[in-house]
Amino acid sequence: MKFLNICISFFLINLFFTYNKTISLKELKLHKYKTISEQCEEALDYYLERPDLETEFLRRLSFCEDIVKDISPIGYEVNPIISNFKSRHGVNGRTRMNLHQGVDIIGSANEFIIAIANGKVLETSITACEGPSIVIDHGMSLDNKKLITIYSHVGEFSVKEGDIVKRGDLIARLPKKIDFPCMARVRHLHLQIGQKYCEKEEKNTWGCNFYIKDLYSSLNPNDYWADGPDKVTCFNKNRKYKNGTLTYPFECNRI
Repeated sequence: MKFLNICISFFLINLFFTYNKTISLKELKLHKYKTISEQCEEALDYYLERPDLETEFLRRLSFCEDIVKDISPIGYEVNPIISNFKSRHGVNGRTRMNLHQGVDIIGSANEFIIAIANGKVLETSITACEGPSIVIDHGMSLDNKKLITIYSHVGEFSVKEGDIVKRGDLIARLPKKIDFPCMARVRHLHLQIGQKYCEKEEKNTWGCNFYIKDLYSSLNPNDYWADGPDKVTCFNKNRKYKNGTLTYPFECNRI
């Protein structure tokens, strides 16, 4: 029995040191959180069933890993922005015809999308290119501009037209399948803020081919975070926020 205990102890000690050679204590502490590479891979799981597109997958994974920056506020981990406001590159790395007018945030299948402020759902619809989208009137900003917000490339709706939502409410989920061409084979939320909504009777007329009239002169969402410009703010149900400010459209992980 004594010999057996010695053998077991020797095995555990060796296992400990072997483990420590590959994972530091700091890495072990952070291991339960997703790395940038892991988040990029989850957003690109379209390619799991397409081994014939391996080269394209590797190219897009490399782009994602290179372009994505950690924008997490202190104490949190947030979904990364892969194509920021006025970016010249899309989520797939290709050059855009026009400067980006929103922010594209990557995520995993069925991940919750939450309201960035209190508001009223103006529209839920599905288009051939963008797929499902939700338009919410979030009222006026602190600088007295209307916040007509498009949440595009979503999956399952959790709200309907006419619903009143509160900041942090679940409004949709990211899709499990990436079925629409404008998603560019990358699972992401496109968040765009305009001031002039296209009413339904105006749809498909000049200047109203999408949901807002100021499609190419939209507001920068990064100017309106509750903690200040360019300071991504996580929603906390125990915190009060000023009207006219925004919180992140995904739940944040506490670190």
